[in-house]
Amino acid sequence: MIFGKKLLSESRSRRLVVLAVLACATATPVWANWNIDALMKQLSQHPGGSARFTETKKLSVLDTPVVSSGTLLFSPPDRLEKNTLLPKPESMVLERDRLTLVRDGKKREIRLQQYPEAMGIVEAIRSTLLGNQSVLRQHYALQLQGTEANWRLVLTPAEERTSRWITQILISGKSNQVTTVETLQADGDRSVMAIEPHK
Repeated sequence: MIFGKKLLSESRSRRLVVLAVLACATATPVWANWNIDALMKQLSQHPGGSARFTETKKLSVLDTPVVSSGTLLFSPPDRLEKNTLLPKPESMVLERDRLTLVRDGKKREIRLQQYPEAMGIVEAIRSTLLGNQSVLRQHYALQLQGTEANWRLVLTPAEERTSRWITQILISGKSNQVTTVETLQADGDRSVMAIEPHK
């Protein structure tokens, strides 16, 4: 009798082990649910805010990179402000389709509707911050790399007029925070902006 109980117990144990192995083998890994839809949802829930930036531009006409730094301010849904403090003060404010530049004490306003290629570049950043996938796809083919903890979104222009200026924009981040924006220009120039949110 005891022998029979032991066999039954071993049989039950084996069955539990097999079921556990099958469950592990067929379970969907957590990272399998990480895709562009999931990223856009997380980004859309970010409330905006301010951050510090350091931008490094490598230009073919210069031997050394140009480094600038300052602050960024994003107020959803459509206001993005970049205030450069070093090497010299200047500001850029984007609101809806109006871009206002202040440089060397001179103010200039531009309507981006008149410059569709510039609008495409602007929307790469603004629509990513908003998590607006439908607008992004109007201008770019999207490819997501990495994991939720360390991702990179590759934007390749879908329109010829934008591709004349930009070959790719690479936006990297962690969870719902954008940490780097890298722009590869068609002429070979390149800029990398590192972003650090204010604590």
